[in-house]
Amino acid sequence: MNVVPKREQGNILRPNNGLENTDTLIRQELNRCSQSPLYFLSKYGKIRHPTKGTIPFEPWPHLVELLNILQTHRLVIILKAKQIGITWLNAGHNLWVALFHEGANVITLSKGEPEAMESLDYSKFIWSKLPDFLRSPLGTPTNQSILTFSVQNSRIRALASTRDAGVGFGGATKAVLDEFEYHDYAEENYPEIMAMINTSGGQFIILSTANKLRIGTKFKELYAQARSGESSFFKVFLPYDVLPERTPEWYEDQKKVSKTWEIECHYPRNENEALTTLKTVAFFDLGILESMEASALGFPPLEHDLSNKYKGLVKIFRLPEVGEKYIAFADPSDGKDDPHAIIVIKRNGEQVAESHGKTPADLCAQIFDELARYYNNAFNDWETNAKAGGIFSEKIKQLDTPNQAPFIKPDGTTDPKKTGWWTSKSLKDKMVWGLEEAVRQRQVIIYSKDCLNEFKQFIIPEGEAPRATPGAHDDYVIAWGGVWQLRKYMPVRSELKISSYEYQVAR
Repeated sequence: MNVVPKREQGNILRPNNGLENTDTLIRQELNRCSQSPLYFLSKYGKIRHPTKGTIPFEPWPHLVELLNILQTHRLVIILKAKQIGITWLNAGHNLWVALFHEGANVITLSKGEPEAMESLDYSKFIWSKLPDFLRSPLGTPTNQSILTFSVQNSRIRALASTRDAGVGFGGATKAVLDEFEYHDYAEENYPEIMAMINTSGGQFIILSTANKLRIGTKFKELYAQARSGESSFFKVFLPYDVLPERTPEWYEDQKKVSKTWEIECHYPRNENEALTTLKTVAFFDLGILESMEASALGFPPLEHDLSNKYKGLVKIFRLPEVGEKYIAFADPSDGKDDPHAIIVIKRNGEQVAESHGKTPADLCAQIFDELARYYNNAFNDWETNAKAGGIFSEKIKQLDTPNQAPFIKPDGTTDPKKTGWWTSKSLKDKMVWGLEEAVRQRQVIIYSKDCLNEFKQFIIPEGEAPRATPGAHDDYVIAWGGVWQLRKYMPVRSELKISSYEYQVAR
C-alpha cells in the first residue's frame, strides 16, 4: 500500500464549477482529494482555533513543503518550534490516509493518554467538518483510542507511550511518534514501531520540539544520525519564524517573559540552538555521569532467577557475598503514573541490585522483601509518602521483612517503635544534596544505565529547587538519596536479629 504518491508542486487544484453533472463533479473532487492531501486540506480542511473558533486550514509555505515531503519520503524526522500548525497538519494527513487508502492502519504514539486522545480528536474534528460526500461514515469503535471508517475498512489508532506500546501489531500504513523527545519509553518503543514499518513498508514520521534539559534522548540520537547522513530518515528543521507574524520584534518580546533556555527550546532559530543541552542547569556533574556510564558498560545485569521471575523489573549486578553488609531503600509507586525504584548497595556505595517500573505498591513490597532477604537481610527502609507508601508499609509488615531501620526523625535521632521515612522538604533536600555530593566525589558506583539517564534529567533551574525535567521522573534519585542517607545509620554490628542499635550518624 503506497501512501507516498507523486510530489505536489504547491499548486492547489480547483474544481471545474462549470460542470453540470453533480455525480461527475463529486467523482472529480474525490479523485483530486485522493491524489493530493494538500488539495484535500486546503479546500475542505477546517481546524479549531483557541480564540477564533472554527477556521479554514491555512496552507502556509512550511506546511505545503512538509506535505510535499510526506508525499515523497517514507521515513521523516522533524525538529520543530512550538505552535506552528504541525499537530493539525499531521491530524489532517492521518485522516487523508485513512479516507483514501483501503485497509489503512494509522498509528500515532504520544507521550501520554491525554496527548494521544487529543491527537485523535483533531482528526475527528476535521472529519466532522467535511462535506457529506467526503465524510465517510464512522465504524463502531472497539474503544475510545480508535477512529474507524467502515467503508474503507481503515482506522486511526492513538496510543500512549508505554513500555510495550506497539507490541503485537502486524503492520502500519503510517506510524507517527509525536513529541518523541518527551516519551518515557522511547528506547523501547522505537524498535517495535520500526519493525512494524519494515514489515508493512509503511510511512514512519518522528516529530518533536527539543528539550534542552534532557540529553542522550532517542530523538536527539535519531536526528543526529539523519543530520549526518547515517540513517535513511529525511530530516526537517522548522524554526520559530516559519509563521509570518513571528517577526524579530515578536522574538524579542518572548525573550522578555521567558528564560533563555525556554526560548531556545520552544522557538529555536537553528538546529544547534535547539539541540544543545544546557549543562549549567544539570544538578549532577554530567561529565562524571558519562564516565560512570562508560564504566557500567562492562557490568551488565546478570542472568538471574529474580530477573526472570519479575520479567525484567529486577536487575542483579552483583551476587551477595558472605559476611558483606547491604543497604536497601525503596521509593514505592501505585503502578499507574509513577514508577517505583528500589536500590540495593554495599556499604562502600557500590550498587548490587535494583528494581524499577510501574507496579502496584504491594508487588513492589514483595520485590523489596525478596531483595532484602537475598542480600544478607539488608538494612532497609522506604519512603512512606502518599497512598502508595501506606500500602507498601502494610505489606512489609505482613511479610515481616527483617532488619528494618527504625524511624528517623528530622533532627537525625531515631524511634525504634516506628518504621519508614516521611520525606519532608528538609529531608528530601538532605537526600538529594547528599547524593549530589556522593556522585561528585565518586563515592557511589552505579551500574544502571536507566538510573544514570534519569540523573542526567535532574536539574536545578535558576532560583528553584532541584527537580526532574518536565516529562521525566525522580524515582531513582529518591531511592539513591534514601539508600545513601540510610547508610549513615547502618548498625556498627549487624546480626540477623538486632535488639539494639548503635548508629554511626554523620552530622
